[in-house]
Amino acid sequence: MAKSTDWMPGPRTEILAMCQNWILYLTGDRRTAWGIPDSEFTELETLCSTAQTLLRKAQDEAERTHVITVECQEAFKSLTAKMRFFRDRYFKMPPLTEGDWAALGFKRKDTHPSPTPAPDGVPAASLSYTGGPHAMTIHLGPMAGTRELDPESDYGYAIYTGIMPIGGATLDQAAADKHYLMKVPADEKSLLHYRFTRRGKEKLVFDAEDAGKTVYVCCRYENRKGEAGQWGTAASAIIP
Repeated sequence: MAKSTDWMPGPRTEILAMCQNWILYLTGDRRTAWGIPDSEFTELETLCSTAQTLLRKAQDEAERTHVITVECQEAFKSLTAKMRFFRDRYFKMPPLTEGDWAALGFKRKDTHPSPTPAPDGVPAASLSYTGGPHAMTIHLGPMAGTRELDPESDYGYAIYTGIMPIGGATLDQAAADKHYLMKVPADEKSLLHYRFTRRGKEKLVFDAEDAGKTVYVCCRYENRKGEAGQWGTAASAIIP
């Protein structure tokens, strides 16, 4: 099996260290220059703090329970998804420099590109109901008629989601942590919630308060380097 070139650290302590370094480095001037909204930065800070607290509890025999263990797993899943979202959406060169890239903990851009090409496939996504409360399944695969995919370049799926209340979100709802949609998204840039998977299907679980709202989903392939390809078609459904 080829060695993974994914930039995300494996150990949870290293994930936290990388994220904490980002938070210190992302000064107000840099966030403005790189187009990072304050609400997104605040959410990254919150997810990092939550993951740190739960990891401490999970490592403490006196505090560790099954519930804490599961909550810790979910906290790191949310944190790494947000970190991948930041790298994909905001860490672009330019405006970032080679110095910024290194300061954020990434390896220097390879001036001699590896054989791994950018994603060439276009994915298709569909949604189905799982039968569970407030849960759905997203089904992923290559668009019909696609040539055979390269497992190195079309390595996995970057999934972006957004939720719209009936009639659209208010300004306050749009600015809150869930970033509810104010209208039907015109393109994928409105879908701010990110997750990565290599599986052909992924379960989506929503809060009870989101029942009756509409979820919109769009995805694209990423290669082992985290480089993204073309967007596939969007899917939507009412949250049960």
